[in-house]
Amino acid sequence: MSTLIEKINKINELIRSFGRNAVQEIKMKDKDGKVIGQIRYGYKPQYVFDAVNQIIEPENWRYELTKEEIFDNQVVAEVTLFLKTDTDEWLCKGSHKGQMNIVKGNVGDAQKGAITDALQKCLSLCSIGQDSYRGLLETVYNSRSPQAPARQSLPKHTPQSQPILPPKTEVTQPTLPPTAQSLPVPPEPTNSASLPKIDGITYEHHDSIIIAMGKVFDKKELLKAVGFKWNKDQKNWYKDLTTH
Repeated sequence: MSTLIEKINKINELIRSFGRNAVQEIKMKDKDGKVIGQIRYGYKPQYVFDAVNQIIEPENWRYELTKEEIFDNQVVAEVTLFLKTDTDEWLCKGSHKGQMNIVKGNVGDAQKGAITDALQKCLSLCSIGQDSYRGLLETVYNSRSPQAPARQSLPKHTPQSQPILPPKTEVTQPTLPPTAQSLPVPPEPTNSASLPKIDGITYEHHDSIIIAMGKVFDKKELLKAVGFKWNKDQKNWYKDLTTH
């Protein structure tokens, strides 16, 4: 049986075998579309997750969404990664935050993108996708050499495909396995785990009903995106937990 370290080495070998197809150019742009800062190069999430699923298998890694914040133009998600060890115990590799801009009001895509970003950062704690963090991918991206074919057993990648993520469990405070009890545990937020933090919004709990308070007029699209409804009689935005 391969050890976890051996599997991680195999994952990196598989990702490298994809060649330039798996590499993307990462540019930061201002509101006018002008590139700012240094251009970086990283692996496309789909290829990383495909390789992890191929070598480790989906049931042997998972994540927990420990925190989510929705701002006017951006979603920030904090994710904790767990890997199953050679002794069938769950190893916690810590947490990372990811972010994604909200484009054309599509909060759902931004939420998924933020989780994907956080997951890739968590995987880097295990040295998965290490070439990206060692600055070795610019040469690969600019290479004109033929691309290595993907293995037949892997899903075909298309520009429209979404990363295949491992199972998740949304909690406010993850229960860590015995091997990870020494790691710091994120503090429990004051709001319900099902309620992401939206800038300028607070929540009031009334039995099974949650009412959004604060700058609700400016945030009505974000509130609708996370399941809130407008009560025209009470003039407030509410969420009925019994229906979710």
